[in-house]
Amino acid sequence: MPNLDFVTAADPAIQRRVCEELGRWAFTDFEKARQALPELETALTPQTPFDIRLAYHRHRAFLENQWRQFDRALEHFAQATSILESLADPLPLAEIWLDAAAVHLNRRDWPAVQLSLDRARRYLGDTAAPHLRGLLACREGFLHLHLGNHRQALSNQQEAERLLLGLGVQATLKDFYILSLVISGLGDLYERLDEKENSLDAYLRVLPLVEEHQLRPRLPWHYLNAGRAALAQNDAEHAKECFENVLQFAEEEEPEAKAHALANLGILALLQRDNQRAVTLFDEATAQFPNPSKPADFTNLSKIQSWRAELLWQLDDLEQAEKYFEQAYANGREGHDLNHLAQVCQALAQLCDARADYQRAYQWQHRATELTERHYNQVRDRERQEIEARHNLERSRQEAQLARLRVASLQLRALRAQMNPHFLFNALNAIQGLITSGRNDEAETYLARFAKLMRHTLEYSDLEEVTLEQEMEFLNRYLDLNRKLRFRDRLQYKVVLPPGVDTGELLIPTMIIQPFVENAIEHGLRPRQEGNLRIAFHLSDDERTLLCVIEDDGVGYNKGKEKQNAQPAYQSHRSRGMEITRERLSLLHQLRKNPGAQFVKIIDLGEKSGGHKTGTRVEVLLPVLEAE
Repeated sequence: MPNLDFVTAADPAIQRRVCEELGRWAFTDFEKARQALPELETALTPQTPFDIRLAYHRHRAFLENQWRQFDRALEHFAQATSILESLADPLPLAEIWLDAAAVHLNRRDWPAVQLSLDRARRYLGDTAAPHLRGLLACREGFLHLHLGNHRQALSNQQEAERLLLGLGVQATLKDFYILSLVISGLGDLYERLDEKENSLDAYLRVLPLVEEHQLRPRLPWHYLNAGRAALAQNDAEHAKECFENVLQFAEEEEPEAKAHALANLGILALLQRDNQRAVTLFDEATAQFPNPSKPADFTNLSKIQSWRAELLWQLDDLEQAEKYFEQAYANGREGHDLNHLAQVCQALAQLCDARADYQRAYQWQHRATELTERHYNQVRDRERQEIEARHNLERSRQEAQLARLRVASLQLRALRAQMNPHFLFNALNAIQGLITSGRNDEAETYLARFAKLMRHTLEYSDLEEVTLEQEMEFLNRYLDLNRKLRFRDRLQYKVVLPPGVDTGELLIPTMIIQPFVENAIEHGLRPRQEGNLRIAFHLSDDERTLLCVIEDDGVGYNKGKEKQNAQPAYQSHRSRGMEITRERLSLLHQLRKNPGAQFVKIIDLGEKSGGHKTGTRVEVLLPVLEAE
């Protein structure tokens, strides 16, 4: 292990080397990863190269998830996402969202899982990237597995296995780790579908993979699954070997895996009639939960105590057997497995009956019946919730797809209503006037600028988003043509950008701002044949929205509206263009789950100032988009 004295050295070359090692230790050696993380964290500063900070947060997030510290994992994923968004590199962003989906799966937050997967798909786009396609299929498979959609989960996991196996020599350590999850997931799915041979085959296939690559995460659980599968096939020797491997590789924060392995070894000892060994193993399994806190802890304790009670019953020690069954019942009530608790009550009823204590036998039997009914109600409720969750996720996915289709349709309609015919005709007439007056050079200049503006309009019709820099270039061309050809240099305009923002990276919707600018020119300034126009942008603190304020010193909103009402033909164009723009804006905010219903505000400055000034201010709240 390299020297980690970053506090004094702070050498980026050393830090990069340790980040590379950390990327390996995250899958192979948790102890070394634990030692490296604090030293690396201490060395990080805002001036640390971004690749080192990115590697640290990605590895830290992965490890926190393995250690079931989900909130911490999400915090570090957020840091990594922020760094990647500044680089605007779509494939690493797709991967980070797929990794975040794993945390949400562990938290059983299904909407968050779906949101993460949707974002990953958008960043993937049409890119092949088989390792990311395999990872996406894996995450989708586990989501469907949790929601009880087993056939779809099986299809996803088989697709993931095909893609990951197809990587060949290009496969990384992480790819092999994901492949191990996929194959283990197939074992679980086949078990649920009652395909026992396929289940055993999958659980056994995963072991050579994790052993060859020394994959540390979930290693004890892979051995545990293989041991259970071998035990189900009456292969006691192989099962024992697997359970002993669980004890060898499980760490302190994995008491549940240890407890299962010890309890199963106890069962094997019972089958071999080694009762004393079985008692010792059950006691060691119980010791894994000195301070139970989670429902799963209490359920595991209850199961171990019930096995201990079964052993004592076989030894005809009915008094001690009853004591352990009662302990199992007390712990089981704090757990979450009603079916197991009903079985404990049933065993106590039979035990009391064997001791001729018929009154207590009846009481325990009555409890068993009640718990069995509650268990079946719980199963039905869970199935209903799974169906509802699947339905809600599918409905959400369909609604998002429909919204995107509507945005695309509105995009085309926006192009048709984009330019006021008055502007187009006036601009061309003005250029024609320049030609007829012999000002050919000037006419050629503005004809070229007019052509570029039309070309931009057509190009933007194929895009959902453009950078703020591109939008400014488009608006400047549009305003310059207006200034020269419609206002004969009597229009002054100014654009104010948000401070400290890279306009070449900030993405906003296409064809949103220009209709409002055109409206200000046509209804506020053109009646006066002169005036001033100011366009200012303000980025929100969370960087999710961009406020665009368009202010003119024209005749004012109310007078402009009176004039436009007197022109039915233009009113039709204006209403259509503004309606399309408002609808697109609302849909885009909806897709990004931005709260608020009023995304456009129009203020008559004369009315607001009591007549001291004239003009109109329009405030348009734009969603900041993510790269597709």
